[in-house]
Amino acid sequence: MDTPTVDQIPDEYSWLFGTAALIIWAAVAIIFLIAYIQIIRKAGYSGWWVLVGIVPLLNIVMFLVFAFSTWPVTRERDALRAQAGYSSTYPPG
Repeated sequence: MDTPTVDQIPDEYSWLFGTAALIIWAAVAIIFLIAYIQIIRKAGYSGWWVLVGIVPLLNIVMFLVFAFSTWPVTRERDALRAQAGYSSTYPPG
């Protein structure tokens, strides 16, 4: 009698492993989405900008814009420093 191969053995719990993997993937995706939103908000932009990440090519352009533009939080800091009489360059002097 032939020994059954892996493909011939019924796996009654395959749905359970697939469901568990899907739940874990969704949880990790949600955690990363929340982290991305927090990073964007700390830079001074709206958290809705995270939706740009799902649009092909536009996400690359917006990544470059975020990387090389002056962030709103930086502009606000510089304005407050100018009001207080500090130099906007670091280190002062």
